[in-house]
Amino acid sequence: MFDPDDLDDETAAYHEAGHALVAHLLGGEVVQCTIEDEDGDLHGSTTVRWRLADPTERARRIGLSALGGPLAEARFRGDVDVLESLAAWEDDWRQAQQAMAAAGAGPAQQKQLLGRWVREVAALFADEDTWERLCRVADALAAHGTLDEELFVDAADG
Repeated sequence: MFDPDDLDDETAAYHEAGHALVAHLLGGEVVQCTIEDEDGDLHGSTTVRWRLADPTERARRIGLSALGGPLAEARFRGDVDVLESLAAWEDDWRQAQQAMAAAGAGPAQQKQLLGRWVREVAALFADEDTWERLCRVADALAAHGTLDEELFVDAADG
């Protein structure tokens, strides 16, 4: 199983680019995306501003964005079984679970909903134009460490 402590710059960049691009494609405004924390260690975070009134749809988009990081990283690494490794991405998994609950999915429905969301994000990344956009964002992140809103949009929409 994948160990998230083994991240290098490029892998971390693909992970965060996945979160950011999915959010962007779903109408979120990516305020900042980074692969650096305050100590200079390799960790990442993406800050998104959502302007949605419908709480269920907002939860869905947040959940899909949370899964975008692990799924982008898995595709970059060539991993096949993402659902089995999802628990390795603890924060992303927790955010996806919270989003499923906010979307109204009870414990019995969450496995089915998770599978549907994973397939939805995987379909986005299967599109070669979308994957190319993700690669541009990952390259920019690897080069700069942090992207503000303008740099992110430049890379994503090139």
